[in-house]
Amino acid sequence: MPGFAVKRKGGRTEPKYLCTSCGLLLCEPKQTLCGHRYCQSCVEDLARSGRRRCRARDCGEDIRLQDVYPDKAIEREILSIAIFCSNVEDGCKWEGIVRHLMAHLSECDFEKITCINAGQGCKVLICRKNLANHLQSDCDYRPVTCQWCDETTPHKEHKDHRQTCPVAPVQCDWCGKKGLTRAQLQEHQQPETGDCPKMKIACSFEHMGCKEKMEKRQLPEHLKKSVQNHLNMTKTYIVDFYSNFEQHREQEVESRENMRILLPRIEKNIKDVDGKIAEIESKLSGEQASGAASSGGNKTLENRIEQERARVEELRRKIAAWETRVGTFEGIVAVLNREIEKCSSQMEAYERQRRQDREIIETLERKVRSLERIIALKDVALAEQDLRIQTLEMTSYDGVLTWKIADFTRKRHDAITGKTASFYSPCFFTSRTGYKMCARIYLNGDGMGKGTHVSLFFVVMRGHYDGLLRWPFRQKVTFMLVDQNNRENVTDAFRPDPTSSSFQRPTSDMNIASGCPLFVPLSQLDSSSHGYVRDDTMFLKIIVDTSDL
Repeated sequence: MPGFAVKRKGGRTEPKYLCTSCGLLLCEPKQTLCGHRYCQSCVEDLARSGRRRCRARDCGEDIRLQDVYPDKAIEREILSIAIFCSNVEDGCKWEGIVRHLMAHLSECDFEKITCINAGQGCKVLICRKNLANHLQSDCDYRPVTCQWCDETTPHKEHKDHRQTCPVAPVQCDWCGKKGLTRAQLQEHQQPETGDCPKMKIACSFEHMGCKEKMEKRQLPEHLKKSVQNHLNMTKTYIVDFYSNFEQHREQEVESRENMRILLPRIEKNIKDVDGKIAEIESKLSGEQASGAASSGGNKTLENRIEQERARVEELRRKIAAWETRVGTFEGIVAVLNREIEKCSSQMEAYERQRRQDREIIETLERKVRSLERIIALKDVALAEQDLRIQTLEMTSYDGVLTWKIADFTRKRHDAITGKTASFYSPCFFTSRTGYKMCARIYLNGDGMGKGTHVSLFFVVMRGHYDGLLRWPFRQKVTFMLVDQNNRENVTDAFRPDPTSSSFQRPTSDMNIASGCPLFVPLSQLDSSSHGYVRDDTMFLKIIVDTSDL
């Protein structure tokens, strides 16, 4: 870190105590061959910048890292300088020497620290004393857990998440049904497959003449109440159909009768006309030798013959047309007969199918209710089995508990805001028939460590084999915070006080917790040189000495 930005008690700071680069009180002072002093971090910045010349006025000599050495003499002098807290202008009243400054700043209520949600995007620097209030009500990036799907989102995104959460409870705007999730609502209101009873649908007897439109849930009741009406409509439909059929059939019979009467007459007329034509033609052939005086009469006869022939052709065309119409009517009658038989068969089939469907639906409803009860019982049994398996998987029987605390940021936030001040570890044992124990942790401290330290306590629990064990509990207990960089673990240990009620044979589920309220400073958890918290996960070990058991 760069030099100390502090105010010295008793006047100005001598130049020899100031960094040549940052101009602040030296922190971990280093001296170059040219005799000038720099902070450790300032020397490293100088080396990284590529311009390795001394920054002292009128010097400019090259600086090589191998020629820079710690200045312990000046460091001892600096550590003994009396100063005020660097936050004195913000209201801190602390006074002391430089040696104790860092320890004070790790606890100073006026020290500006980054929000613990900086990794999620919060850029706020805030006084330590205001951190809890910031995390509880002001931080836009404070983790908020969805009450429906348990997904954790930053506070600034939580409102949008609530509008789209597929598990959020919603109410159908059509039928008012409650207890649906947003995903289920989409299926519920699906026009083709949805089960919303207030979707408007047409009656299944629409083609028979029923004009009713109703909510889907009302269709069974409508069909039940309108059986007589639907039968009447069906009857009317069939009667009208049959009436049309009869009308067409009567017209066809009438046409046949007319044809039966007209055809003989037409044939007789044709024969009469043919006879007259033959008679006229015979007369004409006998009179062909007559003179010019009779030529006008011949022409008149020829005209009459042509007229009669035209009438004969006209009658023949009408007969052909009537025969075509008769064939068409016969075809229509045959089609109508088949349609009536088909409709009658379909009506009988529909009625049989309706009764069968009703019986099947009632049977299936009974089965569904039975299966729902069975599934509910199975779900309860599975939940109990999962909890038991999880407990067995995490249980240790050698007196050593390795406790993984995941989702550390959210749990620390809950501890700072007071939502969940502490929580317990899984239980573990010194042997299969030994002491039953667990740990309890306060991520924002408890008692004298509240707000400054992580507090860790040991708990003796009531076990199945307590009657076979030696009481009070006397085994040495060791707490270890694991450095995931494999550098420096934090360790603390204690031996139980035989007179304390915390270590007597338990008379309830667990005794009062006992341990280390000042286990590790909170500021040490955020140290960049250690890996006490990595990937939002912390590991603790609780070791119980079983050598004399």
